[in-house]
Amino acid sequence: MLFWLAYHQQREPFAWLLVVAGATDILDGWLARTFDWVSRAGALLDSIADVLLVIVTLFGVWMLHRPVIVDHSAVIWSVCSIWFVVHLSALLRYGRLASFHTWFARFGLALFGVFAVILFFYDFVPWFYYAAGAICFLGGVENLLMVLLLPTWTPNIHGGLIEVLRRRSVAR
Repeated sequence: MLFWLAYHQQREPFAWLLVVAGATDILDGWLARTFDWVSRAGALLDSIADVLLVIVTLFGVWMLHRPVIVDHSAVIWSVCSIWFVVHLSALLRYGRLASFHTWFARFGLALFGVFAVILFFYDFVPWFYYAAGAICFLGGVENLLMVLLLPTWTPNIHGGLIEVLRRRSVAR
């Protein structure tokens, strides 16, 4: 539905549905963690849903605010590139997408979501765009290092790289 709305230049309905999609993603994660309704399959499905939501959001920005992507493409390309490398590395190493759900990556994704909401309901705020891009990129770097350090696929490592390094030092 989001693809269709963006393609047909339905800016306001796209924006509202994007807010609903983001809110339900946050609620789903909160419920899973709060009530310990977590599973490997759920972590993987959540990662796939996150990737799809980012893709449809970028498509919406392209269709409804093209100058943001054209004039500031370095941010989009660097963030998409690092996350492509993260997921490709995880697929090659584990046969699955990375599903670490670190605080850093979640914070970056949340900032990107807030950026999108501000863009669709207000206007382009460059400093916020660059800050969200920097956090998303650093979250990708953290996830890539985790893929390289973890010998087996391990979802939901909220402590991130620090937790992985702690586990490695305890194992030695």
